[in-house]
Amino acid sequence: MKLCEDCRKAPAVVFLKLAVNNKVTGMHLCQACAAKKGVALSSETGIFNISDIVGNISGYFNDFLPPERKMLACPACGLKYSQFKETGRLGCPDCYKSFGPQLTELMARIHGSTRHTGRIYTGCGALKLSKAEAARRAETLKAAIKAAVGKEDFEAAARLRDALRELESRRG
Repeated sequence: MKLCEDCRKAPAVVFLKLAVNNKVTGMHLCQACAAKKGVALSSETGIFNISDIVGNISGYFNDFLPPERKMLACPACGLKYSQFKETGRLGCPDCYKSFGPQLTELMARIHGSTRHTGRIYTGCGALKLSKAEAARRAETLKAAIKAAVGKEDFEAAARLRDALRELESRRG
């Protein structure tokens, strides 16, 4: 029988397996050490409750972080990268610069890309353009509409026409 890798006293009854940075790591734990990590067996059925595992995953995730990431901290607010991994929340705007490479890697893993491709909120607080800037943008849109019609790309021309109408309605 295998002993718990955490306390080295009780028999291991739980095997945790976690993949971090394409590296798979596993730990054999006794029931008490697994409970400390946030994973517990149901006493009646002897099986895991999946909500307990997912809900408490950050409790034992820190054990698998590489040492250089455990020590990484934001100089402005002092938030450690390991704390960010536990809570999923950054401490200040400077954290984006401090953890830039790690956040880029995380976004790539979660979303498959690091570039925004969705809609952009324009909201009611749209920027007020100067008359000169609005006129310049209107001329640019008109030229783009002519080019799209010349290429017989009528869908693009319609989108550009709608953008021109929106610009003109904002200009008032």
